[in-house]
Amino acid sequence: MSLEHRQLVEQFIDRTKDLRVAVIGETIIDEFVEVVYEGHSMKSFCPVFRLVEGAPKMIQEGGSAAIAGHLRDFVKHVELISNGHGEIIKTRYMDTFDKKKHVEINRFNTADFGPINIDVRDYDVVIVADFGHGFCNQLNINDGFHLMTQTNSNNFGFNRMSKWKNKRKRSVTLDLREASLQMNRQIKGNSDTDIRELYNYELNSDHLFVTLGSSGSLCTNGTTIVRQPSFKSKIVDTIGAGDTYFSFCCLLAHLQPQINDMVVPSVAASLSTTWLCNEKSVTRQMLLDYASEII
Repeated sequence: MSLEHRQLVEQFIDRTKDLRVAVIGETIIDEFVEVVYEGHSMKSFCPVFRLVEGAPKMIQEGGSAAIAGHLRDFVKHVELISNGHGEIIKTRYMDTFDKKKHVEINRFNTADFGPINIDVRDYDVVIVADFGHGFCNQLNINDGFHLMTQTNSNNFGFNRMSKWKNKRKRSVTLDLREASLQMNRQIKGNSDTDIRELYNYELNSDHLFVTLGSSGSLCTNGTTIVRQPSFKSKIVDTIGAGDTYFSFCCLLAHLQPQINDMVVPSVAASLSTTWLCNEKSVTRQMLLDYASEII
């Protein structure tokens, strides 16, 4: 199967190499500070951490910047349309031993992003990555783009796909929690009935992609449902894997029906779990090598 996976990646690369892509959405600066957990305060139920002396603060570009980074080696041109650097910062205090996150502190300076006017006809593929921090609320765009609306602790329940229901999309991508919020009830990824109902509920999209965690992912055009198992990897961090998957699903949706296969986005997402958050961007060679190795 590894040879088949590599061939699918090669086909994908050949078909995307001349595309002009726009990525629109919030750039998020991810900071990582190493700490050691020392227990709880004796006077209050408060965890106590010690900063690791001499450990450098790691700074990465996430959000729409990470999405654009994953695509740069696969297409002819990527234009990133985003907020200013340093306006959205998420600082994660991370255990120095197992790299697990203990605490996250968010800082936002998003008072006025100003109007953003986009004509999708200027690009082959237009990707809107709405992380719910206000930037995409100022977006004036015609129909025919690819969309993700992320649910996170800052916007839980308020950043739903329904707010874009009057725009016709080429594709939308959701995880199961976002799908459940969209439908106002628990969605089961193993239910074809649930997935078809989701597709017909205020999405207004040609294609729907849903990530199912360890169970893999699926795609539907409203009639056919294609399911893709996940690929096992030596997981370092799953943060950013959903954005990676979304990046490649947008290109895949553009290529259909020439390529009706979900292997490439799944391989790319699996690859991105092998490093910390957005420490790296997926490249052609990395994806080819990884596709050759996985089973």
